[in-house]
Amino acid sequence: MPSHPAEDKLTLSQAFTRARNAARYYWSGSPPIQKQRIGKLSTRGLNPAVSTQLKNRRGAWTQWAKHAAAGAADYAGNVRVTARTVLTNRPGAVATFVGSGLDENIATRILNTRANWVGIRKKHARQVFSARSRTADLVWYNPPPAVGPPPATWQPLAGHTPSIKSQAVGGTAGQITVGHGNGTPGNGRDGLRENAVDRTVQDMASPRRFLETALMGTLATIKYMSEPSTRLALAKPHVMALPAPRYAALTGANDLRQPATFDSMVDHVQEERERKKWEVGSVMHGDNHLKGLVPPVIRSYLAAHGNHPTNAMEAFRHDAHNAWFKPPINTAAESDTRDLTNKSLHQMATKTNTSGRRQRALSDARMLPAMAPPNSRGH
Repeated sequence: MPSHPAEDKLTLSQAFTRARNAARYYWSGSPPIQKQRIGKLSTRGLNPAVSTQLKNRRGAWTQWAKHAAAGAADYAGNVRVTARTVLTNRPGAVATFVGSGLDENIATRILNTRANWVGIRKKHARQVFSARSRTADLVWYNPPPAVGPPPATWQPLAGHTPSIKSQAVGGTAGQITVGHGNGTPGNGRDGLRENAVDRTVQDMASPRRFLETALMGTLATIKYMSEPSTRLALAKPHVMALPAPRYAALTGANDLRQPATFDSMVDHVQEERERKKWEVGSVMHGDNHLKGLVPPVIRSYLAAHGNHPTNAMEAFRHDAHNAWFKPPINTAAESDTRDLTNKSLHQMATKTNTSGRRQRALSDARMLPAMAPPNSRGH
């Protein structure tokens, strides 16, 4: 996992992509840069019932957080959102066998601690609370041990409850969560994400600490809680060889040992992981202090489309699949962002702005499916 700054050297492919996007920018009337909000972006396209419950939960938490300095106790209300079997607001969406709720990108322990939110304004509180991910989209590969046969408990594919299961039943029965962690800071993937967020929320030197905390929740979710298609592909032969079925919330009661089902699951995870990158990139692109952290290809498309992440992502998808001159595509075998636990987002942005070399808080655009998969978030 690299922790060094990105080189971001201009290649011929990048130069052509930049020129093509500059032309698009002028042809479209030079649209102004829109300011984006991560909470609004990350919850767009959900099942309407999930969105409604999140909004209701957010109101109570936001009111508490605004008054945290007035002697309030730690938050005791409910921040969880109930799972639904219909995963998206897309027309014709079909229910799966197990519901998907929303995972807090910022750990519940951090959300509920009064001292973290003293001085927060309503607009930032709403973004912090709404920075969420569908649990179904959080899937990762557990490689076998480097030496010797894997133990009987080894699970090549796992995820957040209940994304990967050994039984096509509702609830938590049969869930496979190996690698998630035991709920303590620093333990497993979820613990690393919590450490990364905590590093940013505790950085009192930052004048935009609350915004950066919401963004770090998304950046750390991308890095630690889901994996790119190049990495998930390594799990495929191991899953094919399993003696018993495996299921994914994203693909319903179809056995992941079937190649087409496995590939569909990977497409869904890749779609959402990349969408998060375009969304968080657009928020950073609209902030003068943070914009230097946006990688060059994503930055080029965002600039050409007025910082609208969906439009920029769809233009990239079109070019990646249809243009005669393809844009540069990130093909790293695993996440190539830096360790996010040892510097706050403010420190990374400051280092980028003073050194001229981008700190790798976000990796550049990867290949997208030719079409958005049916159970992916809508718009």
